[in-house]
Amino acid sequence: MTASLWVVHCVDAPGAAARRQELRPHHSRRLREGGPVRPLLYGPLTVDGTGEAVGSVFVVEAPAREAVERYFATDPFRMGGVWERVRVDCFSPSERSPLGSAVTALQNS
Repeated sequence: MTASLWVVHCVDAPGAAARRQELRPHHSRRLREGGPVRPLLYGPLTVDGTGEAVGSVFVVEAPAREAVERYFATDPFRMGGVWERVRVDCFSPSERSPLGSAVTALQNS
């Protein structure tokens, strides 16, 4: 099965800042471990100008939606109550996008 790209949008629960800070090392280590879901681009969503995290966004490569859903259901941020909602969408970068060729290169590396 060919791997597809997926965008994962995660929204923090109210008052999750302390849990986010506490669980960040575990969450970050998991992103580097590898497996059926390959993170390509990720980072926190922040409040304008303050740097306060309110969620996370990811672009990942995986063979199927189910693999992505399982991966994020067991992420330390999800299991630890940081993320209140997680949405998974299939993604196809436009060939006209300035980063479209970079994404394709990442997929082929």
